[in-house]
Amino acid sequence: MTRTFAAAIFAGTLASLFASQGNSNDKADDGRPFAPGPVAVGTQPKGGLSGKIVYTHGGHGYTAENKGDGHWSWQRGPGHQMIEDLGNYDQMAFLVDYLFRAGATIVPQRPVGHQTNEVILDNTDDDVKFVGEWEDGSGPIYFGKAGSVPYRQAHTSKDETAYARYTPKIPEAGFYPVYAWTSSGGDRATDQLYRVHHPGGDTEVTVNHRRVGNGPVYLGTYYFDEGRGGYVDISNRSESADSVVVADMIRFGNGMGDIDRGGGVSGFSREDEAGLYWVMWHVNHAQGIAESDYRVTDIDRQATISLSPRYAAFMNREADGRLKDRVFVSFHSNAGSGKARGVLGLLNGNNDPTTATPNQLLLAKSLAQKVNDDLVAQNGKFEHDWHDHGDKTTLDRDDIEFGEINNKYINNEFDATIVEAAFHDNSEDAQLMRDPKVRDAVARATYQGLLTYFRTVDNNTTPAVRLPSAVTGLHVESNGAGLATISWVAPATNSYLGDAATGYRIYGSTNGYGFDGGTAIEGEKSTSANLKSLDPKQVYYFKVVAVNEGGESAPSEVVAVLPSGGAKQVLVVNGFDWIDRTMDPKQPVGKNGNTVDRVRPQQSNSRDYVIQVATAVEAAAPDTHVESSSNEAVISGAVDLSKYHSVVWILGQESSKNRTFDETEQKKVEAYIAGGGNLLVSGTEIGWDLDHEDHGREFFQKTLKARFAADDADAHEVNGAPDSIFADLPKAKFDDGTEFYDAAYPDVITPEDGAKVAFIYANAAGAAGIQAAGSGGRGSVVVLGFPFETITPVADRAAVIKRVLDFFDAKK
Repeated sequence: MTRTFAAAIFAGTLASLFASQGNSNDKADDGRPFAPGPVAVGTQPKGGLSGKIVYTHGGHGYTAENKGDGHWSWQRGPGHQMIEDLGNYDQMAFLVDYLFRAGATIVPQRPVGHQTNEVILDNTDDDVKFVGEWEDGSGPIYFGKAGSVPYRQAHTSKDETAYARYTPKIPEAGFYPVYAWTSSGGDRATDQLYRVHHPGGDTEVTVNHRRVGNGPVYLGTYYFDEGRGGYVDISNRSESADSVVVADMIRFGNGMGDIDRGGGVSGFSREDEAGLYWVMWHVNHAQGIAESDYRVTDIDRQATISLSPRYAAFMNREADGRLKDRVFVSFHSNAGSGKARGVLGLLNGNNDPTTATPNQLLLAKSLAQKVNDDLVAQNGKFEHDWHDHGDKTTLDRDDIEFGEINNKYINNEFDATIVEAAFHDNSEDAQLMRDPKVRDAVARATYQGLLTYFRTVDNNTTPAVRLPSAVTGLHVESNGAGLATISWVAPATNSYLGDAATGYRIYGSTNGYGFDGGTAIEGEKSTSANLKSLDPKQVYYFKVVAVNEGGESAPSEVVAVLPSGGAKQVLVVNGFDWIDRTMDPKQPVGKNGNTVDRVRPQQSNSRDYVIQVATAVEAAAPDTHVESSSNEAVISGAVDLSKYHSVVWILGQESSKNRTFDETEQKKVEAYIAGGGNLLVSGTEIGWDLDHEDHGREFFQKTLKARFAADDADAHEVNGAPDSIFADLPKAKFDDGTEFYDAAYPDVITPEDGAKVAFIYANAAGAAGIQAAGSGGRGSVVVLGFPFETITPVADRAAVIKRVLDFFDAKK
């Protein structure tokens, strides 16, 4: 791979720290391979859906009464703490993640993910720079103002000789979906290269613009720092000879709705609005696109019905490729009497055969049957069992034809179906759909159903291999200056999780959010690797994915290490694994104060809170040797607590459903403290689970030196208690969902003999933390009834951990 520009850009960051590393075939003395990453440039994962185009949609959305007073309303009303308009969107986002990791090109008819900031750069903007030979384009369809240069184009080359750089001014650090708007055409490169530069390096994504264009194409979601450090390059490097690449518009983020249909703007994000307004915004800022290309009625509510297939067909360039290379999938949830449950795949044709796409029954059956069977196979793992429809998983109504999948708008260009995930008017189904684990399972089954569909229509050309499930048991340690060893457990395989891994990829980062291009580790049984040539004064963060022919698994939790070697001073254990509907962020949906659940795992449990702990330790006590581990690695014995002077145990909102400390963990922690080890443990439900529910009352009272007093302090602020290690600290705040997750229902606890109050809730609800100094050979303990990682700002978190480390004498 030629990297003429990216390598120079990346010098001085992660890549330079690994300049002397070998490849993964090098072996350390312990026989583990040396990993050569982090690497400057990565790519979208290649997988079973590489070369496929998937048009996605989540039905309904906030809609204006444009023929009335212009006010906005939901197409489906709230019930059971959800609204279909938003649930459909959330489900689509889960599917997009699987599609991207399977290599697909994704064309969303509503935006992807959650980012209400936006930056849009057109080719004529000052923040777009052109290097090499570019010429003005002259096509009739382009993004931008009338009379401006429509776009610029460059001829392809096997080696990069030209690029266009789009450098946004990011208003706020965070994760941003990135989209490209480029017209399609017969002279376009079949692999137009977009290079997204972010704090971890570069990620390359290619799009075949002979087959799709004239609207936003999703390039992935990436973390960007505030300011101008990130950018997207459009490169002329290509394997497509005698072609051109086109530079038109790049979008970062989704933004807030700003379309006024007579009653003011919606007041909601573009994500929450109907897809009609996402398309309308881009059409209104483009040239050469007729209103009839996406709507034929002037009533917005009616136009939303056929918007997505019409515009998908407009973006789809059917002159290149085949029907079997592309597909349209929309999500809805169902309603009826309140008693019906389960999934259905929708199709047309009962009344008018011309309304059915060529293989619509096959597509509807492939997806809905897979969702049904996979969710039934997991009965007992969720809050309620999934309703089993048997083989009756499709619906072709005899009174209407579904406009959203009507072939009269699609013209045989691709197959289309609606997956009605479950029934939102049934309380059990609604609770399931508010559970991130269920939404993920539905998305995974839908993705796997697409493999079945594509293999059927393309005579088994599409690989049958399903991408793997995630690795577990991650832990990292450093046994020498500049060295680290990362280990994990291979993913499980079964009928619904996915197929076996054939290798792994380690992603590295210096901030925990922007990760490098990933280092390949070959072989299913290669479940550990040595990293060398690290900066011993720099904390590194890692996550691991499993790979196979189908694509790339979801990432593991994040681990951290200061690769300084020497005495093992601090181990951070992540025991916060649980996620369910009770942790969903709440969104206001009207003026009456009503809220509904949003299924956004990043705001419930992002599984990377080791970042907050490691950065706090680094700020409070520079050069303290830090390593980290999943709690599963402690349970299995892969990590020995006794090797560490102090342990910080993250429990977040872990509770009785998944146990804060199981029996094995309790025994190991008791032995560790009895042997002189020091422990800081924090979380909202530790006392509730161990003491109130008696899943470890003796452990909580005798080992952790605390007693449960009340379940909910109804507070997000604490004061240091007099005569405690936190006595002279200013009032500390912990998150209410603004930055990390809502640390709701924090425990009120009291000290047992030998301990004393360390923190007090600011509303006088009682003790928020206790401290117990070690004696008789036992180590010291600090227990917090709220999550340490959610203390904000960073300086306050660092001040707290400094007092704890001093109490533990952790630099010893």
